Amino acid sequence: MERTPGHNEEKGLLRRLIHNLTVAVIRRPVATITFSLILGLVSVGFTARFLTFKTDRADLIDSGADFHQRWHNFKNLFGDDSDIVVVVEGDREEVIQPAMDWLGQRLESEPDLFTRVLYKVDPSGLQSRGLQYLSPVELEKANQRLEMYGPILAGHWNRAGLESYCRRLADYINVTHANGSETEHAGAVSQARALVHSLSNFLHDPNSFTSPWPEVISANAFPDREKMQAHYQLTPSGKMGFVLALPRSGADNFSGNSASLKALDEIVNESRQQFPELRIGATGIPVLEAEEMARSQWDMTIASVISTIGVALIMLFGFRGFRHPFVGMAMLGIGFAWTAGYITLSVGHLNILSVSFAAILIGLGGDYSMHYLSRYVELRREGYGLQEAILLSVDEVGTGIITAAISTSLSFFCASFTNFLGVAELGIIAGGGIILCAVSTLIVLPAMLTLIDAKITPSKIPSPFTGVMLRNVINRYPRVVTCICLAIVVGIGSQAFIWKDGSLQSRVKYDYNLLNLQAKGLEAVDLQERIFAEANGSLLFAVSIADSPDNVRLLKEKFLALPTVSRVEDLATYMPAYPASETGLLVQAINARLSRLTDLPRELPQLNPLTLGQGLEALYESLKVLPDPSSQVAAGTLDNILNAIEQLSLEQQMQIFGGYQQGLVMSLYRQFQMLASISNPEPVSPADFPEAFRSRFVSKTGEWLVRVYPNSQIWDETPLRKFVEDVRSVDAEVTGTPLQNYEAAGQMQEGYMVASMYALAAILLVLLIDSLDPGPMIISLLSPLVAVGLWFILARDSGVELKPMWMVGMYVLITFCVAAIFDHASVRNTFVAMLPPALGLLLVFGIMGIAGLELNPANLIVLPLIMGIGVDEGVLVIHDYRSQKGKYLVGPSTINAVSLTTTTSIVGFGSMLIASHQGLVSLSIVLTLGVTTCLFVSLIMLPALLKWVSLKRERNQPDSMEDDSNANSEVQIVVPMIQTRNAA
Repeated sequence: MERTPGHNEEKGLLRRLIHNLTVAVIRRPVATITFSLILGLVSVGFTARFLTFKTDRADLIDSGADFHQRWHNFKNLFGDDSDIVVVVEGDREEVIQPAMDWLGQRLESEPDLFTRVLYKVDPSGLQSRGLQYLSPVELEKANQRLEMYGPILAGHWNRAGLESYCRRLADYINVTHANGSETEHAGAVSQARALVHSLSNFLHDPNSFTSPWPEVISANAFPDREKMQAHYQLTPSGKMGFVLALPRSGADNFSGNSASLKALDEIVNESRQQFPELRIGATGIPVLEAEEMARSQWDMTIASVISTIGVALIMLFGFRGFRHPFVGMAMLGIGFAWTAGYITLSVGHLNILSVSFAAILIGLGGDYSMHYLSRYVELRREGYGLQEAILLSVDEVGTGIITAAISTSLSFFCASFTNFLGVAELGIIAGGGIILCAVSTLIVLPAMLTLIDAKITPSKIPSPFTGVMLRNVINRYPRVVTCICLAIVVGIGSQAFIWKDGSLQSRVKYDYNLLNLQAKGLEAVDLQERIFAEANGSLLFAVSIADSPDNVRLLKEKFLALPTVSRVEDLATYMPAYPASETGLLVQAINARLSRLTDLPRELPQLNPLTLGQGLEALYESLKVLPDPSSQVAAGTLDNILNAIEQLSLEQQMQIFGGYQQGLVMSLYRQFQMLASISNPEPVSPADFPEAFRSRFVSKTGEWLVRVYPNSQIWDETPLRKFVEDVRSVDAEVTGTPLQNYEAAGQMQEGYMVASMYALAAILLVLLIDSLDPGPMIISLLSPLVAVGLWFILARDSGVELKPMWMVGMYVLITFCVAAIFDHASVRNTFVAMLPPALGLLLVFGIMGIAGLELNPANLIVLPLIMGIGVDEGVLVIHDYRSQKGKYLVGPSTINAVSLTTTTSIVGFGSMLIASHQGLVSLSIVLTLGVTTCLFVSLIMLPALLKWVSLKRERNQPDSMEDDSNANSEVQIVVPMIQTRNAA
């Protein structure tokens, strides 16, 4: 059959290659399909054997980034810090602590599943080394005081008796007063006053004894004694406790399952039965990620079922039958299989971003088969034979498919230039997959059509959707339709921006909060919010690494002074403030003295009323002569004691003084015992602490860790940024989950933006190359290299830093300027083909601004996706425009193909609206908006604009769609028949 007149056949090497490839395929359809299936099966088998999964968010970040190197260094030194947090809530800590003990012991009983279980810190075993926590000055004083007690320690307890003590005090006061030793004299007087006060109290109440002995070591010299007591991981209110544990097995696939997390669920359920009056649940990064992946997988499964049914129904409606939709889906399945093998060979794994490649290929890879099938069905309906229709279809849409596929794939491949590894890998995978789907369209599709339509006559080919009414409106009123569309674009697109503070700002904000992406009602998310409300802080923390306990204390002091920090955790707090090199010998000396402590004699020294009275009188005389008021008061009190004693009988006197002397000796003995119990000279080391606590803060190679907690919830950008800036002002090398989140979010945004810019440049160049003739194309591509090279040399010599983006932008600009000299129409067509993605994105952001929708880490991928979808449609409409002479009217097959590809994408992406995971819902909303806006521009505005432009094109030529009577005046192109056994 003859070619429809009015079409301007495209020429070129690419078209001839595609044409010859199609000829070879339809001559050997069985061999082609067999080879394609075998290659697909090999790819699937290879993938099943070697493809791995990376579910850690850290795998998304460039391992060469400085901040990520610090994170890796931290993990190498201290291991994973992604703790499971079992939260126990109750009215008071007395009922919470037993549950924490039970949970901690239960988790410790599963060493193959959990490690580093921590629910309380018990440093009480360090009390025997309490002297090591004193300063060298205090230890030196203690040693000197013990030296004075040498005879008593040697067993001369008679020197600890009341008479001996009074005489020695009196003598000491007299000697120090005479020598003018003010410090020693003040100490002696103080001891005398303490003795007088103690004796006076005992005289009034024999059941109340106060030790008059001076402390060998002052109680104020000891550090906070609470640090030596066991304490649970509780909030200040005591209403919430935390049991930490590190899972030995994390989620190793995208279902979120692991043996450790499964066992955790069982243990938590058991604890709820054991303690029904308490609220017990689990959260933490491993639990949050597992719940996120499990819920996402379930949501995606349901969405896939809905989208598959929806896409099938749309294709059945579009092609009015089952056969051709089946061919398109089979082709896409083979393309998927090839892509799986490509992924395994090129990258070797999937991460939590690149796993979405399937949705991308469904949305983009299947478009090419629909364009091919739409044109093929239209030609068959016009009466063309099987082989003629296949070859004419590939001649008309083949180069468009290749151009669209290359443009879209380049938009993804450009992501590999970014520093964000997750985006880079997604770009490599999606870009290669799109190319393979396009290749599958040009190889598998014609072979399958040759087989299934071999005996089908044109009259039996179903009539597809052609959009007659839409085509008529565009054909009759192109200017009106264009102006209305432009008004809609400007009106809605302008809502993406707002004039504020003297500058134009975007109304669409970026939401950093990963918790907002979680499914509503997840226990782990709810627990995070309750923890913040109860503890006024976050479970996330920054970490700083020091080389010694002293540096840890210095860092801690600086961190606590920051306005964004609530508390700091470290192990050095539990260590002596002074190194063993300064205190060790002193502690050994004290321990040696106290080791000579003998037992008390069975009978204390006998009291002699006469000599005892003389001793007290001597002390009285020593105090009386001193001029200071306190000494006079003490002398008066002692005088009253002596007067009161004189009124008692001898037996009563002996009873009172005997009881007092017993208390006097016993109090000194107990003081010696207490000092002996804390004088262990063995140096305190991190090994003295429980492994679950020690391993979190001291590495095996001796590095010390400081955990810095924020005083506000840092899932949002502003508090997170302030916290990061603050902690970095103290330690520029600080790392931790908050900093990883902060840097990764910035790197992701920058990655998508840089990828989009490179993609835009690549797409523009590909579209321009597709439009230009070989001569102008070579000149246009090569001549800018001279200018860019000269600019690079001058900038390098002047020391100006040149960013690659600037050089690429300059190259593209010069290329288009040169091309416009040779063929301004091709330059115009290139920019016209970019209208669907450009205006589509503008409309999306305008709608988001009106609706108050925000970008987030889940939906930021829309930038390259919408660009790819829009470019596909724009390229195919432009190729349809270039294939026609005279006034342009969008072809029925183009209407059908664009309608099918976009509506199936809308159904596919829109099916995720049923997801409970808010990240998927936000992605679905933005992608559905993007596809819809691209459909509006490519199906209505772009054809109307091209129709308007074409009114000036070859006015002397008839409109092919309006005047078929002139068909015989055109040059007729007949496609030769290819004889095969399956020919129609």
